[in-house]
Amino acid sequence: MNIFVLGPAGSGKSLFVKNFSIYLISEGYKVRTINLDPGVLELGYKPDFDIRSMFTVESIMREMGLGPNGAILEAMDRLSRVGLPKFRDADHILFDTPGQLEPFLFRDAGRIIVGSFEDRCCLFLGDLPALKGNLLSFYLYALTAYYTLETETIAVLNKADLLCEKDLEEIREMVKDPANALSRKPSNLREEMDIELLRTLRAFFPPKRVPIISAMTGMGFEEILTILYEIKCACGDLT
Repeated sequence: MNIFVLGPAGSGKSLFVKNFSIYLISEGYKVRTINLDPGVLELGYKPDFDIRSMFTVESIMREMGLGPNGAILEAMDRLSRVGLPKFRDADHILFDTPGQLEPFLFRDAGRIIVGSFEDRCCLFLGDLPALKGNLLSFYLYALTAYYTLETETIAVLNKADLLCEKDLEEIREMVKDPANALSRKPSNLREEMDIELLRTLRAFFPPKRVPIISAMTGMGFEEILTILYEIKCACGDLT
């Protein structure tokens, strides 16, 4: 399976790719890793294919006299034209996507690259400590990735190791049964909007599990692997 690891800068994509690949190998799978981030300085692992062998954001800045933002946009355009290896010998290929998510997601690069692979899915990572009071916006962002890339996308809450057990339990309950929010009376405009959004989402998208993991410790990796099985199976049920 081709697994694209998405998420905003700082969500832990590279650490997840590194440690989840180690986990998959320990489970007996043949794994390959591909780095698609031309701007990263240190990955923390050695990928089987690294886009930085072809170009980097820094080299584009020097070559074209661009600033960082312009170089990132040029890098995404180049990325969309690269023929990536398919690694037919692998059970799973993990793609470490650019730290600047928006240019990858909203320009041609993401759609072209993801769409060129069959048997694929996306894992959309979020920084749980930063999101614990704003989970709905994170889920909407993950849905945007699903809509834009037209690929099964699972929202994953990362960095659980940075929260205390009490906070984790509250978040587990919230994620387990978001419908509870629909039954309470809103106390402000934001809560009223949240409830209306949840009601709309329930009408268009079936409920899915939202794994709570730690890319640092490996917590939740087993659940991620189970979800990948379910996606691969034609009769998979993600509820």
